[in-house]
Amino acid sequence: MNRIPIRTCSCQLRSSSAKYSKRFASTSLSSNSSSTNKGKGKAKSKDRYSGWKPTIGVELHVQLKGNQKLFSKAISHHDALPNSHVAFLDASLPGALPVLEPNPVRLALLACLAFESEINLHSTFDRKHYFYPDQPMGYQITQKYSPLAKGGKIRIRTNRTEGFVDVRLDQVQLEQDTAKSFHDPSISGTLIDLNRSGTALIEIVTQPDLSSAEEAASFVKSLQAILRHVGASDANMERGELRCDVNVSVQRANDETIGSGTRCEVKNLNGVRFIAGAIESEISRQIDLLSRNEPVIQSTRGYDALTGKTFHLRSKEDAPDYRYFPDPELGQIAFTPEQLDQLRAELPELPDAAFERLQSQYSLSARDAGILVALGEGIESESEGDEGGAGEGSASIGVSYFERVAKGRESKVAANWVIHELLGQLTKNNLTLLNNPIDPEELGQLVDAVTENKLTGTNAKSLLRDYLASTTAPSSETSAPASFSSHLSTVLAASPPPPSATSFLPLLLEVIDSHPAEVEKIKKGQTKVVMRLVGEVMKRSGGKADAKWVRKEFEDRLK
Repeated sequence: MNRIPIRTCSCQLRSSSAKYSKRFASTSLSSNSSSTNKGKGKAKSKDRYSGWKPTIGVELHVQLKGNQKLFSKAISHHDALPNSHVAFLDASLPGALPVLEPNPVRLALLACLAFESEINLHSTFDRKHYFYPDQPMGYQITQKYSPLAKGGKIRIRTNRTEGFVDVRLDQVQLEQDTAKSFHDPSISGTLIDLNRSGTALIEIVTQPDLSSAEEAASFVKSLQAILRHVGASDANMERGELRCDVNVSVQRANDETIGSGTRCEVKNLNGVRFIAGAIESEISRQIDLLSRNEPVIQSTRGYDALTGKTFHLRSKEDAPDYRYFPDPELGQIAFTPEQLDQLRAELPELPDAAFERLQSQYSLSARDAGILVALGEGIESESEGDEGGAGEGSASIGVSYFERVAKGRESKVAANWVIHELLGQLTKNNLTLLNNPIDPEELGQLVDAVTENKLTGTNAKSLLRDYLASTTAPSSETSAPASFSSHLSTVLAASPPPPSATSFLPLLLEVIDSHPAEVEKIKKGQTKVVMRLVGEVMKRSGGKADAKWVRKEFEDRLK
């Protein structure tokens, strides 16, 4: 009997560089306290299915972090030379036997625990037989009869009345990935790359709980966020680390028979927008057929992203006979409840919990909390061979960084400096939080300098901008200071204290007198014009005035 040891393994931090706000705008992090979206897109989504009831289920194949093979020591490196990372078992050479690697099992358990699945204390492997060039052994080692885990759920945002829904999972199972096939027109044949063959996967199958393309997209994003937060997978769809098949059926809205529609499967979707597009196309296709009293034929289909339509691949009248039977060369995977409790205790904070806590504990807006939670998601690991593990995973870096800056400081001010000032400058200099040269304590020192009136906000922003630019400039152009902390100390020592805000009041009044047209517009309610006057004061003061104080003074005086 194979007994899998539970061991602690750190996960490498990653960070995101752009699209934070855009990413969270479409994420699925649920919140009872957050406002309900009632945009036009939601209403349109509901209306376009009027009279019909779509039912959607999802099957996902997830490569575990590090791309390790399940039954050998080999690692599947992305974009490596074809057939350069192949173990004897991957090529099905005579005499090669599978030896289960413990780390992929551990990563799979992390995912199962995060999904709240019921873990099987004694799971087994089975052989799934089929002939295809990308499967040299003629069978795939998977888990049919006694999978790693059953059940579980993932909560998503939805346009239904209650605001969110729990998507139930059927099961989670370990299995091998297949090789890659490449059709080469020059030889009128197909080439096989065995690098991916045998890579450790978890297959996740949902119950048919989804009812729209938007919900399916939200589900996949939620799944990605959870996998990244626990360090189980990077789940990068563009690199094939997460691949998706969807099952779609449509029935009339007044038909209360569950699953009465004919199910069609759309295969090999490798992007969230492709998943949504394929589902939308398939629902429309089936509604059109049923509206003309034509039958929907059960089939397997593909999706053409150029036309935005699904297309027929093959008929699927009956389930294929894969001749499953228990693998005679592999024993049970056995765990004790104590091992699972230990691993459960090491799980990091999950996205939903972090999103809720940032709002309740720090009084952040849903937007700011969402950006911090999403900061580390979707970014490639520094090392493809990093095995990963539980603990403060890469996707937790935004929350961790903010909380260290906010310690002992006003939380909204800290969030503003992290989100609006630091991230913007990092992006401009092609940096991320992972390789950010300014640690949280150093950024906190800058915030303190502004709060204690040792630096104006404008000068502090300039210092931050110039320092980050110096760290990425060619060494021949400039030499970066040893650390941001020492640079800040030097600037503070060399700079006289900034003048008090009220000392700029005469200049502010002077600007009011010299800009009567702008003043009149502000008095009529055109509040955006205030920034023109603020800019003029900053220009005349040489950037020494406190822009926030100047704006407030203008607004108070010109109401």
